[in-house]
Amino acid sequence: MPSSNPQMLQSVQSALRLLKLFTVQTPERRLTELANELGLGKSTTSRLLSTLLSEGFVYQDPVNHTYRLGQRIVSLYQVMVTTYSHLADAASPIIERLARETSEALRVAVLEENEVSYIFQVGGATKEELSSPVGGRNPIHCTSSGKMLLAFQKPLELNKCLKGPLIPYTAKTITDPSELKAQLKQIREHNYCVVIGEFIENIVSISSPIRDSTGQVISVLTLVAPTSRMDESRINSYIPKVVKTAREVSRQFGYLK
Repeated sequence: MPSSNPQMLQSVQSALRLLKLFTVQTPERRLTELANELGLGKSTTSRLLSTLLSEGFVYQDPVNHTYRLGQRIVSLYQVMVTTYSHLADAASPIIERLARETSEALRVAVLEENEVSYIFQVGGATKEELSSPVGGRNPIHCTSSGKMLLAFQKPLELNKCLKGPLIPYTAKTITDPSELKAQLKQIREHNYCVVIGEFIENIVSISSPIRDSTGQVISVLTLVAPTSRMDESRINSYIPKVVKTAREVSRQFGYLK
């Protein structure tokens, strides 16, 4: 559905929506399929494809005339991977130190398309399967990393992220947007977030933001552990350690406050 936001260029939005129709399950698409799923006419969709084709974002098979993503997408992906690799390289020694100190798993996460995406991980001393691996995604409204990223979104982007239904993964999941926004305000003020059993019942996570030189939150550091090892005293002792480590990582990116 096209956006009602007057500041958004409809043609750009349509082109981006078109690109997102190419998935692992459907890597090749025909003009008619794309037009139908976009809710646009074939002539409009054809013009979008022609523009994307000329810029290398899509490729058309000369034999069967189907479309697939082009080489330009691969180039952009490589830029993204390089950026995240630099972040992980800078963060790794500092985060590994905290992992050794606490014997718990630590992760770095970013916000991608209204989900939390994990780009780096250090395992704890024990090997429980706690949640998604590197490259995996989790919801934003009931994970500490997601809430931390939401807490620093601008109001317009925050409302967009909370527009859809908030799925109750456990009995503790907050599904009221107003209640969640009030919590996000506190998270922003405290500079850390603790979530206990909101996404997975027996999991505790503690997060703190990683910032760049401008102070913008670019990612989140999260400690993850089972509730069996995390009583209130231990949680309280780990909070300042996570905050301090996230601040040290931020210094690697020029954040000096």
